[in-house]
Amino acid sequence: MSDERQPTTRRAHEAATLRLAPMRPEHAPHWLRWREQPASQRFNPLLHLPVEHLARRLSAACTSDLSDRARGEYRWLVEEGRAPVGTVAATNVSWGMGYAEISYMLDEARHGRGLGTRAVALLVEKLFRETDLHRLYALISPENTPSVRIAERLGFTREGLMRQHYLIQGRRVDELVYGLLRHEWQNSRDA
Repeated sequence: MSDERQPTTRRAHEAATLRLAPMRPEHAPHWLRWREQPASQRFNPLLHLPVEHLARRLSAACTSDLSDRARGEYRWLVEEGRAPVGTVAATNVSWGMGYAEISYMLDEARHGRGLGTRAVALLVEKLFRETDLHRLYALISPENTPSVRIAERLGFTREGLMRQHYLIQGRRVDELVYGLLRHEWQNSRDA
C-alpha cells in the first residue's frame, strides 16, 4: 500500500471509531483536565471549578437525552475508540424559538488531527436529526483559528462580532458569532 493511501485509511478508521457517548458524573475528571489545558483557558471564559462541582453539574443540570426538554445543557463525551478525547455540548437551548448554542473542547494532545471537525459534525447531525431545532450557533474567539476553521468547514456562516463580550483571564475579548440553519446543513449533506 502506498504512503498516500495509509493516511486515508487511518482517517476512515478514526472517523468510524469516533462517537458521542452520554456524559456522566464519572467523566468529570476528564472534563476538568480539558478545561484546565492552556488552549481552553486562553479561549474560553472558564471559572476554576473543583471536580466535585463538575460531577454535580453532570448529574443535575446536564443530560445527553434530547427528549428531556427541562434541562438547559446537553453534553456528550467524545470518544475515539474507547478513549475519552473531549466533550461537545448544546447550551442556551430555546426549544420555543428553535435554537441552541454549541460548544466543544478536545484534549490538546488530539488537536490537529481533524477530530474536532468530526466531533462537531456528529453533534450537529445529532441535534438536527433528533430535534426540531432550526438554528445552531457558536461563539468563537477571533484568535481561536482552529475553532473558526471547524465552524467554516461545517458550513457555519460568520454572522457578526460581539465586541468585548467575554472576560477571559482578566481581559475583555471579542467573540465571533457563527450560525448554521437546518436547511443549510441538510443541503450540504445532500450535495
